[in-house]
Amino acid sequence: MATGFEDSSQTVRDVIQKSKLISEGPPARYRLLTTRSNLDENGSVRKWTFGQRDVKMQNKILLLVGETGTGKTTVINAMVNYILGVKFTDEVWFEITEEGGDNHMSDQSKSQTTEITVYEIFAQDNPICLTIIDTPGYGDTRGTEYDQQIAENLYKLFHNDSGVKEIDAVCLVVKASENRLSDRQQYIFDALLSLFGKDIENNIVIFITHSAGLPPTNALNAIKKAGILCRKNKGNEPEHFLFNNCQTEERNPTYNSILQTAWEQMENSLNDFFSSLKEENRKSLEQTESVIKESKRLEACISNLQERIDFVERKREELSQIQKVLEENREKIKRNENFTFTVTKCYKEKVPIENASRWDRKATTCSLCKENCHEKNCWCAWNTKSCEVMKNGHCTSCTGKCHYTKHVKEDKKYVTHSEEITVTFDDFKKQYESSNSESDITFDSNAVENVNKEFESSKKQEEEKTGIEKRLKEDLTKNEKEKAELVEEAYITIMKLSEIALKPDSAFIVQCLDFLIPRAEETGKLNYAQKLRELKNIHPESQQRVNAVMAYARAGFNKIKDAVTHTNNM
Repeated sequence: MATGFEDSSQTVRDVIQKSKLISEGPPARYRLLTTRSNLDENGSVRKWTFGQRDVKMQNKILLLVGETGTGKTTVINAMVNYILGVKFTDEVWFEITEEGGDNHMSDQSKSQTTEITVYEIFAQDNPICLTIIDTPGYGDTRGTEYDQQIAENLYKLFHNDSGVKEIDAVCLVVKASENRLSDRQQYIFDALLSLFGKDIENNIVIFITHSAGLPPTNALNAIKKAGILCRKNKGNEPEHFLFNNCQTEERNPTYNSILQTAWEQMENSLNDFFSSLKEENRKSLEQTESVIKESKRLEACISNLQERIDFVERKREELSQIQKVLEENREKIKRNENFTFTVTKCYKEKVPIENASRWDRKATTCSLCKENCHEKNCWCAWNTKSCEVMKNGHCTSCTGKCHYTKHVKEDKKYVTHSEEITVTFDDFKKQYESSNSESDITFDSNAVENVNKEFESSKKQEEEKTGIEKRLKEDLTKNEKEKAELVEEAYITIMKLSEIALKPDSAFIVQCLDFLIPRAEETGKLNYAQKLRELKNIHPESQQRVNAVMAYARAGFNKIKDAVTHTNNM
């Protein structure tokens, strides 16, 4: 079948020579031959470049995000054709993405990858060049753990020396027919926007796909109802641009006028969009990088805090049981009699990590504090020095804020166990002298020496009991103080994050608040609790979005557990 590219512009003919034919059409579909490179060692952030940049070109940097199946790939290729100067009469269509081929109408809801791909398009004779950051896989049907890797990859892109340091627009892609955002869509936008700093709000725009050119009332209402932060137009509506997604439809004389109108709609939308990208509105991603880094540290801090508080509370119960035993056996202790009692022992043990997703199979732990400093999503860093919880060479998570050399990154982590044991009072005394077992209750050497001396005669048994009780009370007080310090540390971190984050009401931050507020009240930090409650005082529509995000996240987590269970039963 003949095509019209013989009458195309010289620029389009040149591009055809640098492309591979996918289908003859019309329109004839071509895949651009790109130069490809990786921005990291494992290829999770990659760059595909078409053409060569002239220093006089004005580069526009865009990030596209949306649920799989919204037509995001077609929008990317539409922008590529726009930059290359392709017209409807050229009867050609260029694609830079790898989706499609002869089966280009395949189900896009089945995501193929979690890699971040940066597309660079440099067109001869066009003063504007384009950098598009594509985030395939967000809202992946395989589970939310895949989305965690997307966030990691974005951080690497922004952090890499040869990565992206500025951005002109963040483009959220939704279908024109949407009258409400699904839980997955709200999860996607919440997950992405919570990575950005406050200064990026005016750079967020809405791309509305599969549009017939009519006012996208349903989609705009869905965006507003979900409380999505974005730039507003003169009518105080979310700034939006329409795309019809039918550029690859086979040409037929009966429908050519309709298809040409659709093409012109695409061109008009892109004209308006690129005209809106003023050079002075470009934003540095320095604050966004800081938000991502603080989010990672906060998440690790909260996880570590929960484990330490749990250990403190179990240890308090153990010490309280011993106090009760001493009180009940006062007379026996006076007579220097041995007796047996039962206590629930609390101890930590390092065990292999099992039944975890590929991103949670390694953890950074502190050998001195015996703690998990970075347990969840700790797959990225190659060693402890480069782990996200490290700052200025020291850990921001563990109790001692120890140097990275005191840490280890491996497929093991600490877990807390409670075990009911029966011991004699004589054995209990001997445990004071033991420093080898982490499960033992240990006191300093002076206390041990004092205890031994006091047991030399029955006359001093009451004094000994009093001394042990005093020491136990000191330990309980110490534990409560440690808990209060941990709460304060988490409070400072979350308040700092809320100051710089675009979304201080993200689902993650709300989760942290739910955990911290009662702990702040328990430890007497009432002013902290009040400020945290004020931070959580969000609008009803925001609370609905948070609930939707959490519902989707829980569903994804259950899917992971079911998959693990199925694998283990095979």
